[in-house]
Amino acid sequence: MFSRKPSALVAQALCVGAIATVVATATPASAQSIVPCSESALSNAIDNATAGESLVLARGCTYSLLTALPPIDTTITIVGRNSTITRDTGAGNFGILSVAPSGNLTLTNTTITNGVAPDFGGGIANRGRLTVTGSNIHDNSANFSGGIGGGSGTVTRIVNSTIANNTANVNGGGVANDGDMTIVNSRITNNTATGGVGGGVANDGLLRIVSTDVNLNHANRAGGVANVGGGTTTIVASNVNNNTAALAPGGVLNSGGSVTLIATRVRGNSPTNCSGSDITVPNCAG
Repeated sequence: MFSRKPSALVAQALCVGAIATVVATATPASAQSIVPCSESALSNAIDNATAGESLVLARGCTYSLLTALPPIDTTITIVGRNSTITRDTGAGNFGILSVAPSGNLTLTNTTITNGVAPDFGGGIANRGRLTVTGSNIHDNSANFSGGIGGGSGTVTRIVNSTIANNTANVNGGGVANDGDMTIVNSRITNNTATGGVGGGVANDGLLRIVSTDVNLNHANRAGGVANVGGGTTTIVASNVNNNTAALAPGGVLNSGGSVTLIATRVRGNSPTNCSGSDITVPNCAG
């Protein structure tokens, strides 16, 4: 996807299995470091972190970045404590956090904003393993996956988080996934894919969306969720509502692979909910 142009009750076992997978990815920290409220302190903490370390951010601090942070190449936890990591408005263009193939980041209670990535993942670019919990990823932009991008071979878990007002030039305004991604109890809203598909979410890997709202997003096609390139998308007990697109469908698109909707509402999307999808989306009307 990152190199391709646009192209009631639930089964409890599925929900529990997805959530259990999320929990299993967290790695207990062996040490903690308090990170003072400065860009250089945060950069140094990431650069010098040891495997299993927790970086505890200054409570309520705004870490304003003039240069890109080092890639995360080991297993660490960033504990936000209502802090914000943002790109300074006078800085050049770069994404906020980057997880290297060898990296495993758990991010909690943090706001990630104003990233501008030339490739993918304006907020967070994941090339390894990533778990985001209780966080707010908003107003970031990139060519693909304005908010969070999961590359091929990656594992991404998003829990109890909000992904809002992010923009992609091509696919995945809020989130784009080429790997294995699970989104649970979250909100994906007001994101835009200006020239492609999946204003909220674009997937050509393995994607599970559970108890999540994908609402009020916009794209050239499939304002809500786009499954492309042979991907597999399962949406459980969720809402895909009031999304808009220039071309049908407005809600959910399947252009390759499979889409499964379980106890999920797809309503009020424009110009259609799922009608006009290249491959019919079962259990979706309009």
